Amino acid sequence: MSKKRYGLAIALGAFVALLFAGFYYFTFAYKRDQLPIVGNPGHVVGAFSFTDQTGKTFTEQDMNGNVSVVEFFYTTCPDLCPRMNANMDKVYEKFKHIPHFEILSYSVNPGYDTPPVLAKYAEQYDADPAVWKFLTGPASRTYSLAEHDYLIGSVDSAHVSGLFVHSQWWALVDQHRRIRGFYDGTNPQDITKLMHDIRVLLKER
Repeated sequence: MSKKRYGLAIALGAFVALLFAGFYYFTFAYKRDQLPIVGNPGHVVGAFSFTDQTGKTFTEQDMNGNVSVVEFFYTTCPDLCPRMNANMDKVYEKFKHIPHFEILSYSVNPGYDTPPVLAKYAEQYDADPAVWKFLTGPASRTYSLAEHDYLIGSVDSAHVSGLFVHSQWWALVDQHRRIRGFYDGTNPQDITKLMHDIRVLLKER
């Protein structure tokens, strides 16, 4: 074989290998980074109206276009919530400067956790309310949101009389208010996976 034909064969072989690599990535590797959509077809987080730590109203419409990490907690929780929010702070520090990212922390004790109480609590994390929102609202809607909208009740056993009480589980919600995953807020491996999955959803935009 002439040097010219040999070089052409090498180039052709490299081109075929490149095509195969691209095919493999988009068929297999790329698909591995696709997160499932949780819940019945068409399920999205429904209507609500809560108040954040600054006294500003926050509704489901404010979630549109954002990737949201959602938890349920209360400020006087002695053990679980401090561990969860120490991990949430790590997520916050990693993504707080990224557009279209937010953290939504709903209080399950709205009778005590008023906006001023939430604002004081948020200070320990130096939380920017534009990114990390601590929310309070009607208790019945809070429980309903957790169980029926964010579907955390489906992975949690902390219920009383059928109502969600508290959980270490977090939900990841995409820009269309669809649930894309659940994560144990006390588990370092889950926190690592959450950070990866946040990046996946931000790329989907």
